[in-house]
Amino acid sequence: MASCTPDRYESRHYISECDCDFALRLTAGGLLRLVQEVSTRHCTLLGVTPERYEATHTAFLLAKLCARVHLDIPAGEEVTVVTTPSAPVRAVYHRYTAIMLGEDKLAAEVDARWVLVDTQTRRILRKAPPELGLPFGASSVPELEVSIPKPQGEPVLVGREKALYSRCDQNRHLNNTRYADILCDYLPPERFFQGPVRELRISYHREVPMGGTLELFSCPAGEGTYFLGRGEEGDCFEALIRF
Repeated sequence: MASCTPDRYESRHYISECDCDFALRLTAGGLLRLVQEVSTRHCTLLGVTPERYEATHTAFLLAKLCARVHLDIPAGEEVTVVTTPSAPVRAVYHRYTAIMLGEDKLAAEVDARWVLVDTQTRRILRKAPPELGLPFGASSVPELEVSIPKPQGEPVLVGREKALYSRCDQNRHLNNTRYADILCDYLPPERFFQGPVRELRISYHREVPMGGTLELFSCPAGEGTYFLGRGEEGDCFEALIRF
């Protein structure tokens, strides 16, 4: 049973094995896809549809996020997802999403920071077009730390990736959630034997178009691992992963 208001959307979901790892735990990428699905569904139920974005030549771009995993989320588990968006703060739209096990166990939480852009000029919009009809009015939502500390050393090249067909979304760019999949593939597999990623922070600087390439650089950062993705036109993203 789902419940929906402009400031809150709650729904229940079963965790698919397809989004889990070898230990049948929800992956970081699977977590982000679940959050993206619920957030998009919330907007659609409120009338903020793809057709309305197209008519107003606008789109939301993800600028930063932090995902924290407090409890393993197993395949087949039914979870409650609660997402709460806020009104813009200096052109940034905050959306906080909690994933609950049972009645009161916080399994994971995601703080996502979005910006609304004009798809024709590529400029960030401080005010949404009235025709878009954004109903979000909450003054604030819970926040997580999204900043990424400077790495301890000089990042070194660890690999190259491509924005392949299966990784891209309707905007013909590398989907936001696929960055998590790519980064986890560059971590030693034995790191996952003890448990999943406990914290993931990503700062998105520049979109990677379908067919585009990425050079991945990495180095230690405190108790975590720092990543930098560089495309043909400059830096595309930074990330921090902790276990």
